[in-house]
Amino acid sequence: MAVTNAPAGVLNTYAPLDEVKSRGGIATTANDASLWLALHGASRAIDRICNRHFFTLFASRAFDVGDAAQIVLPDLATVTAVREDTDGDRVFETTRTSADYLLYPPNAEPTRPWGRPYNSILADPQGAAPTFTLGLRRVQIEGEWTYRRHVEDTGADLNVGGPLGAGATTITVTDGTLISPGQTLLPESEQIYVRNVATNVLTVVRAVNGTSAVTHVDGIDVSVFHYPAEVSEAAILMASRLWKRKDTTYGGTAGARRFGTVEATPGIDADVEALLAPLRRLPLSVAV
Repeated sequence: MAVTNAPAGVLNTYAPLDEVKSRGGIATTANDASLWLALHGASRAIDRICNRHFFTLFASRAFDVGDAAQIVLPDLATVTAVREDTDGDRVFETTRTSADYLLYPPNAEPTRPWGRPYNSILADPQGAAPTFTLGLRRVQIEGEWTYRRHVEDTGADLNVGGPLGAGATTITVTDGTLISPGQTLLPESEQIYVRNVATNVLTVVRAVNGTSAVTHVDGIDVSVFHYPAEVSEAAILMASRLWKRKDTTYGGTAGARRFGTVEATPGIDADVEALLAPLRRLPLSVAV
């Protein structure tokens, strides 16, 4: 079983707001607040439907060890550190080097566009510590937890005229047309969530998803997270459906005089279900 210390600053959506508006033929900003709510609700519903999340969360997680050879993990993309409590004092005093563990499955490549996550860590029998220490909360893994960590350069660079301070919530870039509200950016190691784009000026939320706000040198590349196409499309469809609920009667009842009524049970949209079905997994005692 895993113990999660997910931070309060988890903020992300799986599709840009502009794409939801485009699908619905919405050209004004009058209903943006409701559309944001629908998009956030759709993104978190996808996490629950799939029993996993597709945003990248930087966090340390502690694991009970019942098998000295391996530990089953929730979706893991990258590892910063593997620490072990070898004496049971609840302090992770021993750090394993990369030569002392193996991530499985091999060739998962979770940082590539086609990648899949690691789902277990094995003590390397040829390493200096060929087994894990058995017991409760004996291993702590710090890293990036997600189904797939795919980032690409937006083509825009920071253009603020000097260092970008850790507390700044507006950012100037060289080309704002390359960035959309609802995207999560990655300048260096800090995740930044975009709320608004006005020409080349971004209004943002800093240090989201477990990362820390730091000062950035002017002129650096700005990368963006990309989610699986099925997830982004499902988010758009679900957000659009939630938005259109304002135009429908409650309860899913339809019919005509003399022919009775037909009850339609609300549920997951059939297209959304088809998109997400291959990505669903069994729950694994880890929540965000």
